[in-house]
Amino acid sequence: MYMETFKNRLKRLPLKEKFVLIGGLLVVIGSFLPWYKDLDKFRTGDTFLGITGPLYLAGLIVLMSGLVSFSLVLAKLLDKHSFKLPLQEAYIHLSGAALSILMIILTTSVYFHPKFGINLTEKTIGIGMMMSMLGVGFVILGSVLAIKKRDVNFEEEGTLKPLIDINDRVQSEITPRAPEPQKTAEPSPFEMQKSINSFLEEETLNTTEINNSSNE
Repeated sequence: MYMETFKNRLKRLPLKEKFVLIGGLLVVIGSFLPWYKDLDKFRTGDTFLGITGPLYLAGLIVLMSGLVSFSLVLAKLLDKHSFKLPLQEAYIHLSGAALSILMIILTTSVYFHPKFGINLTEKTIGIGMMMSMLGVGFVILGSVLAIKKRDVNFEEEGTLKPLIDINDRVQSEITPRAPEPQKTAEPSPFEMQKSINSFLEEETLNTTEINNSSNE
């Protein structure tokens, strides 16, 4: 049951991550295979692996970079929750591959230097170095594809919100609005004086009529 689930996840794995997975595995395996030989004309000497010999440190760096790329994709394949990475995963793979290329170039430049192994009759690259170089190429190819066709992950890169919230807009249209109070215009001073004069004239007329009525 577990193997079937693993196979299904491996089939659904994007092509770019398959390249990184295969490349990282080739780099790891190649680090434990012969990189170069130190044999003289009498066919005596040693065969050095990627992590052995005078340039073992370069082989260890190549091994670690391939192991990191392989482990990151394998953790995703096994649905293991990994910690948050400081960079995008594709850039981590690409950085490790660039460092591996630098170490391989350093190793070959030292090995093929005329003063390295003066008694050597033949200098050839071993199967391990060739496998590591092939694996680094796969990692670079997968990283470039991942950068060009980067999938948007809403959990890591945020969420997209609509410009207009339809629910709020519909609710505002349904809810009736309270009528605005009408403002009454205040009378001008001239109109107030005119009203007072009219009131006084009416009162004067009423008083005069009352006095006339009482005299009669």
